[in-house]
Amino acid sequence: MERRITLVVFLGNPGREYESTRHNIGFMLGDLAAQKLAPNFGSSTEKVWGWRDWRGLGLYLETQRNGQKLYLLKPATYMNASGEAARSLVEFYKIPPEATLAVYDDMALPFGCLRVRAGGSFGGHRGISSIIASLGTQGVPRLRLGIGPKPERMDAVNFVLGKFSKEEAVLLPGFLDRAFEALELVVDSGPESAMNRYNNAGDKSVS
Repeated sequence: MERRITLVVFLGNPGREYESTRHNIGFMLGDLAAQKLAPNFGSSTEKVWGWRDWRGLGLYLETQRNGQKLYLLKPATYMNASGEAARSLVEFYKIPPEATLAVYDDMALPFGCLRVRAGGSFGGHRGISSIIASLGTQGVPRLRLGIGPKPERMDAVNFVLGKFSKEEAVLLPGFLDRAFEALELVVDSGPESAMNRYNNAGDKSVS
């Protein structure tokens, strides 16, 4: 039986200048997840949907899922150091790495495509590289959100830090809704079940 997910780490960059960039689609899904999983959390004076400071390393909230605690985390340490916040919370709550789901953008996947993995290498993404290094294992489940393809002559940094196109912006809400459904499946049933659903040849990008 697969271990239930206890912590979901949404990767992105803090700061208003990064809010609507491709690299921050993980944060976008985090806000949607917070709204859906903990809509009445906290008071109106707190940050959006009850996000609270985690030791200056990020924003987090604690909610319930099927009678068990579930933590959501948005690191504030910038993408390349995402693992610092994750490690701090994991160590405090004694959460196994395999019960930690990382959610992040992937320009190797076409926009709108989802892929779930139970673990593996960092695949060139510095955010998940930091998570792997900080938690000391490649066995961290992950949900990859497609933002590609990158134009051939465009610099990768400029691409991921750029805004979504007008066409993509129209499709983005539907993509995030579908990504949240995938997240729910991983949390409730483990990565294997979600892999069978979203990693097959029939899974296509939104249109």
